[in-house]
Amino acid sequence: MNKSWRNLIWVLPVSLLLCLGLVTPTLAAPMSQGSQAYIVEPGDTLLSIALTYDITVDELLAANQLDNPNLIFAGQKLLIPGLVVESPTVEEPVASEGPHTYEVQPGDTLFGIAAQFGFSVDELKQVNGIQDVDWLLVGQMLVLPGAEPPPSLPYPFTSVSISPQTLVQGQTALVQVALSQPAAVSAEFDGRPVHFYGPEGSAWALIGIHALQPVGIYPVTLKADYSAGLQAEVTVNLLVGAGDFLVENIQPAPGKESLLDPDKVAREYELVRQAWSHLTPTPLWEGPFQLPLATNRITSFFGTRRSYGGGNVDSFHSGIDFGDAEGAVVYAPAAGRVVLAEPLSVRGQAVIIDHGLGVFSGYWHLSGIAAQEGQMLQPGDLIGYVGTTGLSTGPHLHWEIRVDGIAVDPMGWTERTFP
Repeated sequence: MNKSWRNLIWVLPVSLLLCLGLVTPTLAAPMSQGSQAYIVEPGDTLLSIALTYDITVDELLAANQLDNPNLIFAGQKLLIPGLVVESPTVEEPVASEGPHTYEVQPGDTLFGIAAQFGFSVDELKQVNGIQDVDWLLVGQMLVLPGAEPPPSLPYPFTSVSISPQTLVQGQTALVQVALSQPAAVSAEFDGRPVHFYGPEGSAWALIGIHALQPVGIYPVTLKADYSAGLQAEVTVNLLVGAGDFLVENIQPAPGKESLLDPDKVAREYELVRQAWSHLTPTPLWEGPFQLPLATNRITSFFGTRRSYGGGNVDSFHSGIDFGDAEGAVVYAPAAGRVVLAEPLSVRGQAVIIDHGLGVFSGYWHLSGIAAQEGQMLQPGDLIGYVGTTGLSTGPHLHWEIRVDGIAVDPMGWTERTFP
């Protein structure tokens, strides 16, 4: 089952946490008996910690709301049930940027933070818009329940939000801004411009998160130009987490090995890149996208890491493959204008649709093309027919969506409405 359809487990390996600086390599020793917390050391297990404090593993699991006794990591804070706080030696959590926020430290958990400040986990989740209690990043700022509203945003901003709050590699982020007067809003993410659209008093934009985007916190600075040269800025954090991707080895069909020639691949990529580099400044679609064909049988998921012919795993699948019979009908999933409809070497007979605001969809390996370049399509209009042209191992449709040139998971567009 595709990761888009199942709950993700946000557990990062200790080695990755160390590399990212999310866990410090120098770790504290066990806390004194006057403390109620213990910081996990390398090599610790829940069983060894339980024996040290003469308690059971089940008591440790319950006290820390842990489901799996094998999922602990160095630097993690564990609450030890039954200890009396007499002279606490644990460093008190430090609120930063005023008395009503807390900066996440290495080893913190949402449950531990809630316990130390006297709140419930549900209160912390609600105030901070958190959906997954297991996903926090060092440096993330949490608003404490009961806090006064944060300082007002610089004029003319009245609100700024990014959703979802924590993104997976390959997802699409929605940025929404409310303004007290009309203004031109702009921003950049990872060196790429972010294109805003909206009526007076509001604006929204989309950010495509690359399937190989490094995990971490990315500050995004929004600028509002208003009133003859005046400008205001506000910075928000975008959190990117690791996706759950498989690895595939693709064996080209006999006679098609030549299609992997690097020069041929590069020339074709430049051609399709030019097709999706044009910006239509307004969205042409409305509502969620439909599936482009009747079947929902997925033979290869988005983001799957790939090697070809047994070579290095140095690429990823930029779309979703649907297996279907040769000649099965392919439909437009949303309104848009056809900007490419022609046979290509690697992608076979191909169609690219411009949906506006930097959003494009592509359809590869068709047996026949029914759409024409320049044609305006509505949802359900005929595009072409399933085939196995180009670098293909059998009849299927490759469907991809790009946001400002970044390939994102198409299934996210069938499950959500933007904006």
